[in-house]
Amino acid sequence: MANVIGRRQYDTRSNRIIPNVLPKIILIDRNIQDAGYLAFISKPSSRATLQEKVTWDTDEFRAIKDTVDGAVTSTTQTTIKFDNPSYFNVGELWANARTGEVVQISSVNTSTQIVEVIRAVTALNSSGGTAAAAINDADTFNRIATAVGENSPRQQTVTTSTSEVYNYCQIFRMDLSMSERQIKREFENDNEYSYQQMKMLKEFRMDMDRAHLFGERARFTNNAGDDTTLMQGIRPSISTNTFSVGGTLYKSELDEWLVEEGMRYGSRDKMLFASTDVILAFTQMVDTNLSFQVDLVGKEGVTFGVSVLRYIAPNGGRLMIIEDRNISEQYNGEAYLVDMTQMERRVFSNNGRSGEMHIIPNTQDPDDPGRVDTIMGDCTVTWGSEKTHGKLTGVAGGSYQSPNG
Repeated sequence: MANVIGRRQYDTRSNRIIPNVLPKIILIDRNIQDAGYLAFISKPSSRATLQEKVTWDTDEFRAIKDTVDGAVTSTTQTTIKFDNPSYFNVGELWANARTGEVVQISSVNTSTQIVEVIRAVTALNSSGGTAAAAINDADTFNRIATAVGENSPRQQTVTTSTSEVYNYCQIFRMDLSMSERQIKREFENDNEYSYQQMKMLKEFRMDMDRAHLFGERARFTNNAGDDTTLMQGIRPSISTNTFSVGGTLYKSELDEWLVEEGMRYGSRDKMLFASTDVILAFTQMVDTNLSFQVDLVGKEGVTFGVSVLRYIAPNGGRLMIIEDRNISEQYNGEAYLVDMTQMERRVFSNNGRSGEMHIIPNTQDPDDPGRVDTIMGDCTVTWGSEKTHGKLTGVAGGSYQSPNG
C-alpha cells in the first residue's frame, strides 16, 4: 500500500473507474432512407418464380405519328417516303401536323418506304377542307382514323408484336461468424452478437437496395465454377423517358418533361426516388405544387412512416419524392421516376425453400464451437414497360424562374 500526499490524481486506479459509456452503440445511417427504394419496392405483393430467369412480354398500341423522309414540293404528287411505312394501313386518314392537309392511304410498300396517298381529301369536290401544300422533309404526319367507302372490301389487318423482356434472380448472401468467446462477451453498451447481427441485416438490406437500383443483368461462371446470375435494377432499365438536365432544373422545363414524357405513360401517380441534389432542386423551385406528407410503409398495419415530398404535375399527376441515400452517395444529381403499378417482386421459392431475405442459423462446421449465421435472399424485380418510368440526370440545382426569364 502506497501513501498519497495531497489531492489524488486521475490516473490513480484509473483502470478501475466505472466507464461512462452510452448504453447503445451509435450506428450511422440507420434510417430507412438508407434503402428507401427497397422499402417501397417491398410494398407490392411478391410472387414466386420457379426458376432464376423471369420473363414477361410488353405491348403497346400502334404508332400514331411518323416523319417524312424527303421533301415533296409538288401539291399533286401522291407518293411520300416515310421513316416507318409499317405504321400505315390502306384506308386510313393521316394529317400533316404543320400544314393541316389530310391524306388517305392508298397503298404501302415497306421495302421502298413509299406510301401512296390521295392528297387533300377534305378539300376534294369543294368540301372546304385544307388544300394540298408542299411537304417538307421531316414533317410529322398524325394518324386520325380509318375511313372506307360504302362497299368497302375487307381491310388488311395491322397489329403489333410483343417484346420479350427478362431479368434474373440474384442470390444475396452474408455470413456472421463469431467464436465462442466473442459470443460470451458482454460490453457496457450492447451485446456484441445481437448488435453485429442487427448491423449486418441493415447492411444486407442496403446491398439489396443498390442491386435493385443500379444492378446490370448478367449470367456468367465465377471463379469457383458456379453459375452466377445478376439482376437488373431500375437505373439501367430506363431508356425512353430520360431528361439530362446539365445543371439547373427549371420548373418550366421539368413540367414540360413530366407532361410530355415522364407522366405520359402508365399511372398518373408515380414515385421519384431521388438524390439530395435533386431534392434540393425541388425545394429551390418550391411553390404551391410542393407539399409534405407521411407515407405509411408496411403490411397489415402501420410499420413505420416515411416523410415524402409531393409535387403536382401540370396534368394533375402526383409525384411522390423520397430520398434514397444510395443514390445520393453514388449518383448524386440523379432521380428515377417509377410507376409502382408496373413493379412486381419475384422471389425464387419452391419445395419449402424461400428466396425472401431470411436468416439461416448455425451454419458453422460441426466441430466449430462458435457460431455462424447466414443471411440469404434469392429474388429479382420486373418493371413492366420501361416507357412508364423516367430518369433525371445531371441536376445541380433548381430555379422557379425559366432560363429565358
